[in-house]
Amino acid sequence: MATLTLKGLQKSYDETQVLQRVDLQVADGEFLVLVGPSGCGKSTLLRCIAGLEDISDGELQIDGKRVNDLPPRDRDVAMVFQSYALYPHMTVRENMSFGLEVRKTPQAEIRERVDAAAEMLGLEELMERLPKAMSGGQRQRVAMGRAIVRRPKVFLFDEPLSNLDASLRGQMRVELKRLHRQLDATIVYVTHDQVEALTLADRILVLNSGVVQQIGTPTDLFDHPANRFVAGFIGSPSMNFLKGEGDGESIHVGPIRVPSSHLGPVSLGVRPNEVHIDPQGAPATIDVIEHLGWELHLHLRLEDGQELTARVETSVLPDAQAGQVLKVSLGTVHLFDVESGQRLEV
Repeated sequence: MATLTLKGLQKSYDETQVLQRVDLQVADGEFLVLVGPSGCGKSTLLRCIAGLEDISDGELQIDGKRVNDLPPRDRDVAMVFQSYALYPHMTVRENMSFGLEVRKTPQAEIRERVDAAAEMLGLEELMERLPKAMSGGQRQRVAMGRAIVRRPKVFLFDEPLSNLDASLRGQMRVELKRLHRQLDATIVYVTHDQVEALTLADRILVLNSGVVQQIGTPTDLFDHPANRFVAGFIGSPSMNFLKGEGDGESIHVGPIRVPSSHLGPVSLGVRPNEVHIDPQGAPATIDVIEHLGWELHLHLRLEDGQELTARVETSVLPDAQAGQVLKVSLGTVHLFDVESGQRLEV
C-alpha cells in the first residue's frame, strides 16, 4: 500500500473554485472517509486523486512521488464507482480479469489473483454469470473484486453503496470493514451518509463548499466538533441548536439554565441522547413521536417556542403521546459563536 499527500490542492472551473487549498496526509493502510453535503467537492477531490480531473494548483503525492501530471493508468490507484461500471457482455471472471489482461499479466497470475479475490468476496459460484443476472450487492462486490486484483497502492471509492437498499448497505459496510482489515489497504472513500462515515472510517474529512472544516477520528468529530457545521453534519439524529444568552454564570435557554462563564448571545448545541427526561427539568411539549423499536425520537417544543429532539429508550416512555408535557434537562452541551459558528469553550 502507500501514503497519500495533498499540499494546498485546489480545483477551479473557470471562475468557480470547487476545492480551496486542501492539505491532507493519508497514512499507509488508513481508511479515510470524505463527507459533506451534495456539491461540496468531495467527489471532485476523489477524481483529482484518481487523475480524472486536472489539479488547478497544489501538489498530489503518492508514496512521496509527485503525480500531478501522471495519467490515471500510471498512478497505481483503483476506483470503484457508484454505478458499478461493469462490462455488461462479460462474465464476472472476464470483468475481473480484463484490467490485468490489458496490462499483459501472465494468464496463470491472472487466474490466481481473480480466484483469490473471488474467495475473499464470496463470488466463487458467480464467476460465469453476466452482470444482468446478479443483484446490486453482488455487482458491487464484482466491482470491488476488479479493483482488488490490480493490487493498487490506493483504493478510491465514490459512494459505492448509495444504489443499494438499507439492509444491503448495512451488510456491505461490514464486508468493506472486513476487506480493509484483510488487505491492510489505503482507502479514500466518499459518501454522503454520515452513518457510513462513522462506522467505516479511521479518520473523517468534512468538506463544505470546497473548504476543509475538520479532519479527525469519528470520536473527535462527534465529541469535539470544530464548528457548528461539523456538529450538525455528524451524528444521527442531528445535533439540536438552541438560542441562548449567557450572564457570566449560566446560559439561559428559555427556562433551562446551563452552567457557563460565557457572556452574551450564543448558539448552544446538544445531541438528542443528551436531552434527558428529568422531573426537576423544564417543561417541553411532545409535537411528534418517531417509533424506532427499542428507542423513540421525540420532537419537543419548549415554552419559548424553540424545538429540540430527544432520543430515549422506548421503555422509559412506553405510553408517550403527542401533546404530552414532559420535564427535560440537558446533559453535555457544546457552544458555538453566533456569527462565525466556531466552537467555544463551555
